[in-house]
Amino acid sequence: MTDINDAAVREILRPHRDGGVISRMYATGEITDATIPALGMLADQLHLDSRDEESDRLDDVIDYVRAAGERPSVTGWVAKL
Repeated sequence: MTDINDAAVREILRPHRDGGVISRMYATGEITDATIPALGMLADQLHLDSRDEESDRLDDVIDYVRAAGERPSVTGWVAKL
Protein backbone atom coordinates (compact mmCIF):
# COMPACT_ATOMS: atom_id res chain seq x y z
CA MET A 1 0.00 0.00 0.00
CA THR A 2 1.13 3.50 -0.76
CA ASP A 3 0.35 6.06 1.92
CA ILE A 4 -1.70 8.82 0.34
CA ASN A 5 -3.28 11.93 1.77
CA ASP A 6 -6.64 13.60 1.20
CA ALA A 7 -5.31 15.78 -1.64
CA ALA A 8 -3.94 12.75 -3.48
CA VAL A 9 -7.27 10.96 -3.09
CA ARG A 10 -9.09 13.92 -4.65
CA GLU A 11 -6.57 14.09 -7.50
CA ILE A 12 -6.93 10.36 -8.22
CA LEU A 13 -10.74 10.53 -8.14
CA ARG A 14 -11.09 13.70 -10.25
CA PRO A 15 -11.25 11.97 -13.68
CA HIS A 16 -13.48 9.19 -12.37
CA ARG A 17 -16.44 11.13 -11.00
CA ASP A 18 -19.52 9.05 -11.69
CA GLY A 19 -22.40 11.15 -10.42
CA GLY A 20 -22.72 8.71 -7.50
CA VAL A 21 -20.65 7.62 -4.53
CA ILE A 22 -17.30 8.31 -6.20
CA SER A 23 -18.41 11.85 -7.02
CA ARG A 24 -19.65 12.31 -3.46
CA MET A 25 -16.34 11.18 -2.06
CA TYR A 26 -14.49 13.48 -4.46
CA ALA A 27 -16.70 16.46 -3.60
CA THR A 28 -17.17 15.96 0.14
CA GLY A 29 -14.91 13.19 1.45
CA GLU A 30 -17.98 11.17 2.45
CA ILE A 31 -17.41 7.42 2.67
CA THR A 32 -20.38 5.03 2.76
CA ASP A 33 -20.74 1.26 2.62
CA ALA A 34 -21.07 1.61 -1.18
CA THR A 35 -17.75 3.42 -1.67
CA ILE A 36 -15.40 0.43 -1.73
CA PRO A 37 -17.57 -1.63 -4.11
CA ALA A 38 -17.84 1.33 -6.50
CA LEU A 39 -14.10 1.96 -6.41
CA GLY A 40 -13.40 -1.75 -6.82
CA MET A 41 -15.61 -2.06 -9.90
CA LEU A 42 -13.93 1.00 -11.41
CA ALA A 43 -10.44 -0.36 -10.65
CA ASP A 44 -11.38 -3.70 -12.22
CA GLN A 45 -12.72 -1.98 -15.35
CA LEU A 46 -9.58 0.13 -15.68
CA HIS A 47 -7.46 -3.01 -15.36
CA LEU A 48 -9.51 -4.74 -18.06
CA ASP A 49 -8.97 -1.66 -20.25
CA SER A 50 -5.18 -2.02 -19.73
CA ARG A 51 -5.10 1.18 -17.67
CA ASP A 52 -3.11 -0.55 -14.95
CA GLU A 53 -1.47 2.56 -13.47
CA GLU A 54 -4.87 4.17 -12.87
CA SER A 55 -6.19 0.88 -11.49
CA ASP A 56 -3.25 0.70 -9.06
CA ARG A 57 -3.88 4.27 -7.93
CA LEU A 58 -7.53 3.41 -7.24
CA ASP A 59 -6.34 0.41 -5.22
CA ASP A 60 -4.42 2.93 -3.09
CA VAL A 61 -7.65 4.91 -2.64
CA ILE A 62 -9.46 1.70 -1.60
CA ASP A 63 -6.78 1.12 1.04
CA TYR A 64 -7.27 4.72 2.22
CA VAL A 65 -11.05 4.21 2.42
CA ARG A 66 -10.65 0.98 4.38
CA ALA A 67 -8.35 2.74 6.86
CA ALA A 68 -10.64 5.78 7.18
CA GLY A 69 -13.88 3.82 7.53
CA GLU A 70 -17.35 5.14 6.90
CA ARG A 71 -17.71 8.82 7.62
CA PRO A 72 -19.92 11.82 6.80
CA SER A 73 -18.79 14.78 4.72
CA VAL A 74 -15.42 16.20 5.81
CA THR A 75 -15.26 19.90 6.67
CA GLY A 76 -12.79 21.67 4.38
CA TRP A 77 -12.52 18.70 2.00
CA VAL A 78 -12.77 20.83 -1.16
CA ALA A 79 -9.66 22.74 -0.13
CA LYS A 80 -7.65 19.49 -0.19
CA LEU A 81 -6.56 19.90 -3.81
